[in-house]
Amino acid sequence: MNRLLFGLLYYSMIVVWGSCATFRAILEFVKHPLTFFHQKKRDVQPEILQDPSYGTHKYVTANGIKFHYVANGTEGKPLMLFLHGFPEFWFSWRFQLPEFGRDYYAVAVDLRGYGDTERPPHKKDYQLEMLTQDIAELIPALGYSSCVLVAHDWGGMLAWTLIQSHPELVDRFVVMDCPHYKIYMKTVSSNWKQFMNSWYMFVYQLPYLPEIMMCARDYKLLERVFFSKAMGLRNKEGFSKEVMEAFKYTFSKPGAFTAAINYHRNAFKSTGRAFRRSSDKVEKPVLLIWGDEDGALVKEMADQHDSVATNLIVKHIPKCSHWVQQDRPDLVNQYMREFLQDDVS
Repeated sequence: MNRLLFGLLYYSMIVVWGSCATFRAILEFVKHPLTFFHQKKRDVQPEILQDPSYGTHKYVTANGIKFHYVANGTEGKPLMLFLHGFPEFWFSWRFQLPEFGRDYYAVAVDLRGYGDTERPPHKKDYQLEMLTQDIAELIPALGYSSCVLVAHDWGGMLAWTLIQSHPELVDRFVVMDCPHYKIYMKTVSSNWKQFMNSWYMFVYQLPYLPEIMMCARDYKLLERVFFSKAMGLRNKEGFSKEVMEAFKYTFSKPGAFTAAINYHRNAFKSTGRAFRRSSDKVEKPVLLIWGDEDGALVKEMADQHDSVATNLIVKHIPKCSHWVQQDRPDLVNQYMREFLQDDVS
């Protein structure tokens, strides 16, 4: 009965929020008919993405996918693996790669479908089990048996799954603004604000419309993701026009947004399956960093994670958005250093 009620609610929310999103897209088209479908041609990679201070661009094959990554530091040092969220790519870790490349082999990967990593064409290719297996095979493909795992947003969802299914691959875990699935589902069903904040999850279940919305008016919605009052950065010093252009360039590649949104299109079914298979608490050391002005995820979720992790530290960052590692890299790096001090002392 519960599954039936959930199904009814799920499809009802798709209809409700999908209708609202469709109306908004039509309104945007009416207001800007000449520029709605315009996207600037971007054939040349922005220079900022070639900055050698971030690291060296490399490729590796894992789980049948050719992954692009940027590595900073010396191979042979402990591996620190960074997993980005949506809509991001390896570049989201530009403030962390040089910092932690001093003590680790710091690797920021483009997840399946993102950036310069291969993009399988089908929706089913982006189920959580397969995405998690990517990371499980990526670590040995890089020449390591385990890593310090650092993740944000959707990368955090993959990481929570990995640390429960393959705990031997993770020495320590740093997760930013991504709740454990069980905490998220508990909160979204009991907290009205979180339920309303999750509207985009239902819109992203629709075909075509999310991609049209993200690409409209030369990726105007992508700008709003990072700069809106509700969701955007609170400390914008590190997010220049040049940085924004790097994001637009990356997501202007054919199929880029479809691949990224396919994570969401599989979220409810594949995520539930993955976490139902593991009821054990995470025993590895976990640092959870949370931007308290996250417009997508209520901060109350952060303090509920002692129910899913036995060795947990929670750090809140006031006046900080969802994009914590780009918004307050100074504090993020400081908290990570404190958490990892036993590793590098």
